[in-house]
Amino acid sequence: MKNIVTVGGGTGSYTILFGLKNLEDVSLTALVSMADNGGSTGILRDELGVLPAGDVRQCLVALSDHTDIVRKLMSYRFSEGTLSGHSFGNILLAALEKVTGDFVTGVEVASEILKVKGTVVPVTSNKAELYALLKSKFLVKGIVSINQTNLQGINLKKIFYKKNVKLNKNAKNAILKADYILIGPGNYYCSVIPNIVVNGFKEAIHKSKAQIILPVNLTNKQEHTKNWKVSDYVKNTEMYLGKPVDIILVNTEPPSKKQIEHYKLKEGGGILVKDDFNDIRVVRKPLMSHSFFKYNKADARQHIRSFIRHDSVKLVNCIAHIIKKNKIKLILDFDDVIFNNTKQFKKHMYLCLEKNGITHSVAENYYKKVRENEFSLKNFISYLIVSEGLRKNQQKKIHEEIMHKCKNFLNMELLEVIRKMGKSNCYLITNGDKEFQKDKIKNSGVSKLFFDIKIVPRSKKEVIEKICKENKDYDIIFLEDKEKFLNDINFRKCQNLTTVLYNEQNHKDILKRINTS
Repeated sequence: MKNIVTVGGGTGSYTILFGLKNLEDVSLTALVSMADNGGSTGILRDELGVLPAGDVRQCLVALSDHTDIVRKLMSYRFSEGTLSGHSFGNILLAALEKVTGDFVTGVEVASEILKVKGTVVPVTSNKAELYALLKSKFLVKGIVSINQTNLQGINLKKIFYKKNVKLNKNAKNAILKADYILIGPGNYYCSVIPNIVVNGFKEAIHKSKAQIILPVNLTNKQEHTKNWKVSDYVKNTEMYLGKPVDIILVNTEPPSKKQIEHYKLKEGGGILVKDDFNDIRVVRKPLMSHSFFKYNKADARQHIRSFIRHDSVKLVNCIAHIIKKNKIKLILDFDDVIFNNTKQFKKHMYLCLEKNGITHSVAENYYKKVRENEFSLKNFISYLIVSEGLRKNQQKKIHEEIMHKCKNFLNMELLEVIRKMGKSNCYLITNGDKEFQKDKIKNSGVSKLFFDIKIVPRSKKEVIEKICKENKDYDIIFLEDKEKFLNDINFRKCQNLTTVLYNEQNHKDILKRINTS
């Protein structure tokens, strides 16, 4: 059973939850923003003193396994009389809060009534009034006003709550138990970020071992994220989270002509999110719905709701493909497995040295004297500089020139498999000089793909035994190019371990095997 947590609100959460509820062996928790103060939600909040119900209602409806008529009833919006503009579901949730004396309890009761497949958790139980501070020091109060304010470019300084809005205990527990956390999609500053800036949210995310998945929005919001690209969403989300995301879902198909015309009429150009992000964490799939959405005229906020959305089925199929790799974990060596062309790297190293006045023969003769697992590039360069009578200040320059090209020597096919497996399922164990190996791994840009990275001086036995012990319910595959590291493993302690001697000849077979496991 995999624990999936979604973070957001509004139509974005509805879309993703509507599809996720159909996955097998999955426990779902939807964390929902409590900052909304507009429309029916805002009126009930002001008049009755209840917490905002609109986003929670949409999540409940999305996860409901009840009849169509009951789901329609929850979404029904009155179009006349004193209840005009109000959603029946919002009124029900407001009444349940009054009856139970607690909004969270009221949501739990509503979940039972609607036969919800999963759990809907308000991110906070506190009254949450969102603020935006602009660079001009002007303070914008409330979601409705923020929605209508220009936050573009250098205008926005920060999004925050004035009062101490604390993370709900149930929300914290869900984050800590999660295997996957999905951030968004949705209205970025009014549905997604209001969750992240709740006090305690970042701390919980940092303690969680979950993989963070970012489904990038299909469209930008005028005066909020207009002209944003995929890289902007990644950069800003990671800034708010205070840590990198693990997987980035990017749509590859365009909207229909009708969708483009209608959306541009509403918000102008610069709306479609452009894919500019060349990163091994990106998963590119067709994710767009080509349905044309119509809204109830009684909905006073229909003008701010997106006409271009993710397709629930496409999005969830993509996520299902990611999480289906949960039965195996990979342990991988670095040199000649991930960093699969050390011969070319050495050739590049010699060329850089020659460029700086150190001949190939001199460099190679000294290299042969150094045992491979004790090789330190910095010491190597330092020795050559001294022996050849070069200036000492050249050392840093030569080192940077050599390490700059590390990304060119990666096994891209294997990295694609690792990325699909997910960070929580992949370990990197390598041996040799700690500083040199650390530099290569860092400059290769692969660190963020692994749950843990260990650099050992000699044997890998103890680290592998520990991983096998901590993951008894998983089949573990260890890819290694040197037989000596396979022979010293105690298989009595590692009965769930399969070792594979990795080389260029069996490369394709191994990739196929992992992909079909």
